Amino acid sequence: VGTLLEWAGELSGRTLLDVAGGDGYWAGQAARRGARAVCLDLARHKLEFGRRLRGHPGLVEGDALALPFAATTFDVVMSVCAIEHFDDGPAALAEMARVLRPGGDLVMSADALTRATTWPDLFHRHRERYHVKHTYPGEHLAKLLDDAGLDVVRQTYMFRSERAERLYLTLSAKGGRAGW
Repeated sequence: VGTLLEWAGELSGRTLLDVAGGDGYWAGQAARRGARAVCLDLARHKLEFGRRLRGHPGLVEGDALALPFAATTFDVVMSVCAIEHFDDGPAALAEMARVLRPGGDLVMSADALTRATTWPDLFHRHRERYHVKHTYPGEHLAKLLDDAGLDVVRQTYMFRSERAERLYLTLSAKGGRAGW
C-alpha cells in the first residue's frame, strides 16, 4: 500500500478520501504525509476502533455506492483492497470518479487473481472467507475505469507468478495461517 501512497504523489495540502478504509489507517498515513484525509466505511465498529487511534483522520460512516460528498471534492481518492467486496464495483467507481476533482488521482488496489480458476477449491474458500464478490483482472478494471471517465496511468500485479498467486490463495483459504 505504500506504493499506492507513492502513486498519489505529493500529498501535502491535498484532500484525500479513502473509500472503504476501515479504521482509517491508510488515510492516517496520508495525513502524516500532509493530506487533509477522510476515511469512509460502512462498518461502524471499524470506525469506532479508528477513533481510538492516535492521530486518526476524519472518519465517516457511509456507503461507497452513494458517497456522501459533493462532486469534485477530493484531489485524491484511494481504495485499498475494497472494490472486490462491493455488490456493484462499477457503481462504486462511478462514485469515486464523481467526487474526484478534474485532474485528480484515483489510486487503488483490486483483487485480480487472474489464475484463480486453476485452483477452484482454494478460490472458493478465499471468496467465502473474505466475502469476495468479484475479481478485477487488469483489462477488466481498465475498461471499468474508462467507462467512469478515468485514465489508467500505471498498473501492476502483486502476484506476477503462478506460484505466488497459489501461495496467496492457499494462505488466505486457511485464514492466513500455515503449518510447517
